[in-house]
Amino acid sequence: MKAKDAANGHQADCFVALPDLEGPMINSLVSCLAREHVKLDEQILQLALVATRLAANPNDNEVSGRAMEVWEGIRHYLWSHLQIEDELVVTWGTTHHAIAGALGETLESERQEMRRSLAGLGSYARLRGTPKDSRDREGFAKALLALSRMLATHVERYEGEVLPAIQRSVFHA
Repeated sequence: MKAKDAANGHQADCFVALPDLEGPMINSLVSCLAREHVKLDEQILQLALVATRLAANPNDNEVSGRAMEVWEGIRHYLWSHLQIEDELVVTWGTTHHAIAGALGETLESERQEMRRSLAGLGSYARLRGTPKDSRDREGFAKALLALSRMLATHVERYEGEVLPAIQRSVFHA
């Protein structure tokens, strides 16, 4: 892609410096994701706690409302976070062979399972709001608990395997 250089009016190649910037950019994204995982850990704990309380007391309106509040907070944050991870890990990590083999298959399976879980939970917010009867609340609580376990495993895997693999790939490129 060519663009006019503002200083001299000549055509300039817009992508000349990208290879030099790619490593620091990827490293910055990895650092950002690691910081976000710390925040996500706190939200996962809140989610697990409120889901456990709701499972134990499905008729408690206050707990049910709090569960929906925590879920809504994590839901909005999570979609953008997962999208960044998808671009970094799936796109860049696969292209640069940072993520391959069994780890790649595990991540793909995890992504599909998480998206199904998020879609199912999203229906509470879009269609039903806070579950009204105790049976729906029990189902909501179980779904939140399953998601909190899935997210805890996800964060642990990313911190222990995925992000270090990306960083190794950046430094060995």
